[in-house]
Amino acid sequence: MKKLLFLPFVLILLIAVSACSGDVNVGSGVSSSAATSNPTSSPAAKEAIHKQAKLNFSNTSAQQTTKIDSAEIKDVSDLNLADNQFDAIKYALLIHMSVSNSATQPAQTYPSQGHVVLDDGTQIDGLIGADAGIDDAFKDGEVANGATKSGYVVFPLKEDQARKFKKGAFKFDVTAGDEMVTQEHYSVAINF
Repeated sequence: MKKLLFLPFVLILLIAVSACSGDVNVGSGVSSSAATSNPTSSPAAKEAIHKQAKLNFSNTSAQQTTKIDSAEIKDVSDLNLADNQFDAIKYALLIHMSVSNSATQPAQTYPSQGHVVLDDGTQIDGLIGADAGIDDAFKDGEVANGATKSGYVVFPLKEDQARKFKKGAFKFDVTAGDEMVTQEHYSVAINF
C-alpha cells in the first residue's frame, strides 16, 4: 500500500522538475525603437528599459556570409538567467546574427565568447552557455558546409548600462572553412 502512495508523489515531483527545466525564447516581436515606459501604481516606479536597433550588417569573406540584423535591450528577468558570475540577469543586450558557410570545410564561430565594448570603454562578455538553455540563442561552434546558423547572442547588462547604452561595438571572430583557414575579426557598430 505504501508503494502505491509513493508512486503518485514521485510522478508529481518529476512533472514539477521537468516544467522548471524547459528551454526559453528571448526573441521579441515588439517593434518599438526607443525606450518605453511601463506605468505602475507606484509614483517612484522607474521607466522600463526597452531599445531596438536595425543593424543591417553583412559581410562575405572566404565563402562565409556573416549577417547581423538587429540589436535589442530588454528586461529578461522572466527568463531566470544568471550571468557568468551566477548573478541574476535583469537586462540583456540581444544581438541577432547568422553565419552561412559555402566553403568545402566547416567554419567555426563562437560569438558568445566575443564581447561588446560600450562607448565608455567598458567590455561586456557574452553569456557563456546561453545556447544550451535558450531555444533561439545562436549555437556556438561548427557551421557545416552548406549550412546556416542563426540566433541571438546574449550579453548581460546592469540596469545603468542598459539605461545609458547609446552606442558600442560587437566584437567576435569567424574562422572560415576555406583552404587558407581564413579568420575574420568583426567589429560591428551598435547604435540605439
